[in-house]
Amino acid sequence: MTTNDTTISAPVASTIADTLTVPSASTPVISLGRRILDFPLTRIVLAVLCFLVPFLLIQAASSKIFDEKLYTKIGQLCGAFVGYGCYLWYVRKVEKRLATELSLKGILSEFSAGFVLGGAMVCATVGVIALLGGFQITAKSPLNVITIPLLMHLTIGMVEEMLLRGVFFRIVQQSLGSWLALLISAMVFGTMHLVNDNITVLGFASITAAGLLLAAAFMVTGRLWLCVAMHAAWNFFQDGIFSVSVSGHPARNGLYIGKMNGPDWLTGGAFGIEGSAVALAVVVGVTLVLLAVAKRNGRIVRPFWQRVDS
Repeated sequence: MTTNDTTISAPVASTIADTLTVPSASTPVISLGRRILDFPLTRIVLAVLCFLVPFLLIQAASSKIFDEKLYTKIGQLCGAFVGYGCYLWYVRKVEKRLATELSLKGILSEFSAGFVLGGAMVCATVGVIALLGGFQITAKSPLNVITIPLLMHLTIGMVEEMLLRGVFFRIVQQSLGSWLALLISAMVFGTMHLVNDNITVLGFASITAAGLLLAAAFMVTGRLWLCVAMHAAWNFFQDGIFSVSVSGHPARNGLYIGKMNGPDWLTGGAFGIEGSAVALAVVVGVTLVLLAVAKRNGRIVRPFWQRVDS
């Protein structure tokens, strides 16, 4: 090989050509407005507004129009469905994609499984507390007492899961990855309950763990139905079936009326069974199982700085 050989090898020539290549006129240019709309915080705010505003308006109208509590609760549930419809509009117009988190695929099986699982978790918690002498059923109410609690907690499940898992967790996960999104969304969920009456350290820990649980349920399917049903059943079985306080709210007569007796670490005290060490153990155990399923199914999202474009 001579020192004045000016022949350029094919790989080097290719590199130079790539460097000097002028972007094609057909390369899409993302406008400033589009970039602002695509920013995670912008999407969170817009999605929350598109869902929450119509829901709150219908909720207020229902409370104003109907004197009968049953009809008010039905109106509020309808407001949640209207909110879901407005969220679908937002996703198509702003995020410009299909709202896979509201896909009807598997809705019956996922909702049924979530409701059974959420109810079973409460039954297991109450059962262990009862075995340890902390809970005893003293009376039974007519079956129709469960109607209003069921409607109310279905609405709460739909609203909170849309806001915290369908919007907040989903968007944070897309940017920061699954593990950070799990941690941040769970802390937000727990912090939201700090204003509740009779909150305790165990209660905060249990609610925060429930935030992990519900986000893990969302990760398993990528749809809201499993976590909505789990959330609704978890609250409903406490309130409508076992007549115990839910997250510090006053207890009401449900299907079975009982009395708590024992230390707060066992019964949860005035905060309800969510303040019990038993509930915390049950929630953590199920969360670990759901996270294992999500990982096995390849549903763990890496943070943006660890992704490599294909």
